Amino acid sequence: MSATNDTQCRTANDIYLLLKSSDFISHDLEHPFDDCVPDTTTTDDSSSSTPPEIPYYLVLRKYVNFNPSLEFRCFVRNRVLLCMCQRDQNHFDFLFPMRDSLRSRIQTFFDEKLKDTFTDPNFVFDVYIPPPHDRVWLIDINPWAERTDSLLFSWMEILHMKDPVGIREEDDNGEEQFVRLSLNANGDLEPVAGPGEGSESESESASEDEDADDAPLFPEFRLIKRDDPEAYAFTTPQYSAHKLPKEVVDASISGPGGMSEFLGKWQDILAKQAQESDSDNEAQ
Repeated sequence: MSATNDTQCRTANDIYLLLKSSDFISHDLEHPFDDCVPDTTTTDDSSSSTPPEIPYYLVLRKYVNFNPSLEFRCFVRNRVLLCMCQRDQNHFDFLFPMRDSLRSRIQTFFDEKLKDTFTDPNFVFDVYIPPPHDRVWLIDINPWAERTDSLLFSWMEILHMKDPVGIREEDDNGEEQFVRLSLNANGDLEPVAGPGEGSESESESASEDEDADDAPLFPEFRLIKRDDPEAYAFTTPQYSAHKLPKEVVDASISGPGGMSEFLGKWQDILAKQAQESDSDNEAQ
């Protein structure tokens, strides 16, 4: 609804309009415990039948104009960083050469800041890595639930995904390859030779396999390739249906008559506000 099509708020009315226009806000207020399991550690019998009262807070954050190509969504299962992907549903050539370094940054950030500190062992978090791509910013933490958009994965795929060791990924040209990665002393990722490569003896191969098993675990990092159907979705903004007040959406569903009725009511509201403003000015 904003003229700039963003979430920047300058007045209280901007905040009210943003809250009213978001289906996600309405859902979080009315159904905060969807997909939750009861707390079995409590001894209060009434807690299982009556949801606890929640103190709500309005948190305002400084507005920053992000580059959407550098936002990434990460999935954590049992405190293991399982997989990650880009949030913007368009293809970006420059991300593919940076994939290893970005993955290493995110993995380090997770290990140091979130792995042992966040209350729930399963969650989804979003990060932003602006140039020069040496610092990870935590943007949001989302529930491990179907209502959280899985983007380039499916939830069924995530739930059945094995812990990341030797992730199979695709290059931008569509060719699949099996990759085992190790972190060297400089902090860079480098491939580890798999079994059967080279002319080493069986004992040397076994030793390499043991070293590979001891290598750090890295999550799958999925990017949109050039030939993916969703690679050029410039004309279809994500969540565009959630950017209007409920009354506008309901009126559009009702057809021309519903929209005409809504516009009439809207004009009456604006006229009333203008009249009240004039009255206040005269009183002063």
